[in-house]
Amino acid sequence: MESIRLGPGLNLYYQPQDRAVAQQIGATTAATVEFVGKWWGVPAPEDLRVYVMTAWSDLTTHAPGLWRVWLAVLYPLWAPRAKRIWPLAGGWEQQFGARRTVGIKPPRLLPAGDSPMGQRLFLPVSGPDEKVAHTTCHETTHAVTSHLKLPSWLKEGLAMVAVERFFDCQTVRPGTLERLAAEPPVPRPGDRLPDQDLDAMAALYARGYWLTRYLDETHPQLLRDLLARRRRRPELEAQVAAACGLEPGALWAGIDAIVAGHFAGRP
Repeated sequence: MESIRLGPGLNLYYQPQDRAVAQQIGATTAATVEFVGKWWGVPAPEDLRVYVMTAWSDLTTHAPGLWRVWLAVLYPLWAPRAKRIWPLAGGWEQQFGARRTVGIKPPRLLPAGDSPMGQRLFLPVSGPDEKVAHTTCHETTHAVTSHLKLPSWLKEGLAMVAVERFFDCQTVRPGTLERLAAEPPVPRPGDRLPDQDLDAMAALYARGYWLTRYLDETHPQLLRDLLARRRRRPELEAQVAAACGLEPGALWAGIDAIVAGHFAGRP
């Protein structure tokens, strides 16, 4: 395995046959870390390892020693889900204590088309190189903000908005806004996305994207403040509700109409 030092605490790992795509991934990673720092004020991680992943088991390659022991012990709990996601995923992010890792598939291993949920959410890309670039930016944004333990709607919304801001393009289907306005997704308890219910999962991702984009446009300082330190979910969502003129407990009852009204008639 070969490696490239991209910056302080930022390293890239790859097999020799993937050198060309590794350079693309490395450049996008370093630029995304810088972008998230400038746009939202989130500092770069002290230890971020990015790798061109060629197998689902690569998930454990860059874990620190003690974490590898725990992963081996807990293998029956996490391995089945990793195997199930592997054929569909273009990349993933994982935090191991202070170390954050990002794995990105090379074009030769990418799925032939978008996953069923991806087809519901995203506009088609021009080709595998663009998909790799978007995935790298998305997963790197997750890694840079992972220490904040953001609620799922903001975690995913932030990554999707980051891709659009960074590449100056629309990636999310405009029709997802129409669906949000017509059929608001029912809030679910807890923070786990319903990965067996693709329609509900796509709706929740869409809500996260449009709400985060709304905050980025209308309350940019609030968004920077929310990303300045880790907050409990109720505190974070109460601040969002107050900024949007809603009562603390009424965020999910009223926010969809506010967001849909703001973007009505826009791409």
